Amino acid sequence: MDEFCLEHPTNVDRCSRHARLVLVDEASPRYAQVRELFQNGWRHPEKPVPSLRAIYKVVAPESKIAPFLKYQSSVMTTSWWSPFIRAGTEALLFHGTNRACLLGETPNNLKPCKLPKCCLCSIIRESFDVQKCGNKHNFGKGIYTSSCSSKADDYAKSTARKAKYQVLLLNRVALGKTYKLQRNADHLTSPPPGYHSVFGVPGVELNYEETVVYSNDAIRPGYLIVYGDPPDAHEDGVAESLRRFFRTLH
Repeated sequence: MDEFCLEHPTNVDRCSRHARLVLVDEASPRYAQVRELFQNGWRHPEKPVPSLRAIYKVVAPESKIAPFLKYQSSVMTTSWWSPFIRAGTEALLFHGTNRACLLGETPNNLKPCKLPKCCLCSIIRESFDVQKCGNKHNFGKGIYTSSCSSKADDYAKSTARKAKYQVLLLNRVALGKTYKLQRNADHLTSPPPGYHSVFGVPGVELNYEETVVYSNDAIRPGYLIVYGDPPDAHEDGVAESLRRFFRTLH
């Protein structure tokens, strides 16, 4: 059984029925691996590397994981290697999205919400849905990830008023045979024939690489990374005072 299955023995006793996050022990090799990917992937020179607060493994019912494993098995033809590739068939890549709740902020916030605007919890509950992706992207309508954590951070938005940290997803991506592009191709709805994913090469139209898959079964959330430094008490107080002030104007 896949280790990300909710029913796996290592997850059963550490995850309630409705929770989808299992805290990764800071002393474990898996924590060290994810931390290294996050820190080494933070490449924007103008953005200091933030502090890690927690890493959670994202678990799901076996019925949700099975389509991914089946797809992964069908595309085990990748012939290139990188430190983000796991066992030659699975890449661990970052994705930033909107969080409208406090999922992951504390060990008590482990159950995905059902707020319509919370894309993060939707992904954790049901995984990615290419139909919810926009069309106006570099390589068309697909699911975008990157080994560059600081690039994914550009898309991570925490809108809950009491949120102190940011979160990113580190995803399991079945790349298969990857088609490399240096120039944008926003008309794409699938990879070229014979390929399973598209890799945007930085240097011409991209500053940082990105990888796109066009099948829902090609990706599953693997880890939730909580990071950042909380605002100090003074900043919190000023922000709350401003919110109260503007509320009196309505």
